[in-house]
Amino acid sequence: MLVAVLGTALVMEAHREVTDPGDSDAIALVAGGRLVVSDPTNLYSPVAQERTEAVLLHIPARDHFIAPFTNVAAGALLLSPFAHTDLWVATEISVFVSTLLFALALLLAFRLLAPVSSGSVQLAIAIATVMNIPAVEAIVQWDSLMTVALLGSVLLAGRRQYGWAGLVLATLILKPQVLWLVVPALIAARSWRYLGGLLAGSAAWIAVSVVITGPAGFAAFLNLVASTYPGQTDRSIGLPSLVSAVTGSGGAGFVTAACLGAIAVAVIFRFRGVLRGRPVAAVAVGLDLSLLCSPHVTTEDFMLVALPIALIARRWPLLALGEAIAISVVEIVQLQLPSGAQHLQPFMLAAISVTTLLSVRHVASSTTTSSSKRTGRVSRGTELHLPAPLGGMPFPDSQ
Repeated sequence: MLVAVLGTALVMEAHREVTDPGDSDAIALVAGGRLVVSDPTNLYSPVAQERTEAVLLHIPARDHFIAPFTNVAAGALLLSPFAHTDLWVATEISVFVSTLLFALALLLAFRLLAPVSSGSVQLAIAIATVMNIPAVEAIVQWDSLMTVALLGSVLLAGRRQYGWAGLVLATLILKPQVLWLVVPALIAARSWRYLGGLLAGSAAWIAVSVVITGPAGFAAFLNLVASTYPGQTDRSIGLPSLVSAVTGSGGAGFVTAACLGAIAVAVIFRFRGVLRGRPVAAVAVGLDLSLLCSPHVTTEDFMLVALPIALIARRWPLLALGEAIAISVVEIVQLQLPSGAQHLQPFMLAAISVTTLLSVRHVASSTTTSSSKRTGRVSRGTELHLPAPLGGMPFPDSQ
């Protein structure tokens, strides 16, 4: 049923974007790929973007159509192969590549859910998280690539290759708002190699971007983000969107995000004993809180909760499955509500964040209790038999 429903939604959205790329993120991404080749110093100029998009859509520039490209220039460089292609052809290729990345993310999520004893529950959770309806509402987007990078990073961490794991995780700098609280979480976990790889990788993405556009171009990027994002805060899936919707002020949403971020950092360090030596749990908690507290996270970013849901599934697989399916159900329900009341997603994200924290805390408590019992048996002269880490988990929770 999940394959039928969510697979159909994916196919329908892919068809819509291919036939009408001007009404999708494809127009902004393809324009970014064209500008980074033809005029990189003006990559973030609204006038240059408007002119490029008019050419791509074959409309007069005086129509003032603009879907702003607001990702780092290194991301535009990845899109540079589209510089000399037609918008419709570029969109078809993008949809094909994104669909392959969806499939790869699904395989990685299934691998991550290996500790779940029921194969059917494993598969259902993987499908419901990776192919949730909010995610498939935007096929041509960065999230499929980012989810592959996130899950791949975690699996590398399972092999204790923390430096490489951090470098791969840095791909999420394409949307830094989903990553900002992962840094204090890794600090709380004292996972210095993972953190070092993440910071080095992020610095590399930014350095390449500055080289492409020049310092003035990078400043223009910051100005474009500052002028674009506040007006979209009320359409975010984070808690700041509620404040922005009530007050009618995008600025109020950003102030709320700053306050929530400070609270989130306090929560992270309150849980530092639970997170210490558990970098994967730290990344999951930091990601959850980043999505919850950011003023600009979009519906397709729900795809990234594949990692937190996988951690919840270790302890409560049916709860994890219920939350994964609820992501799509909530999206369907809120579409039936008046536009001013379509703010159910922040509550869904809050529920996932809370259950992630509880599951991480429970596993830590169970591990501590088991360690104490083993220590007690050893002190009485009995032989110590160490079980497989966390029931044969595909990655360890300790460094």
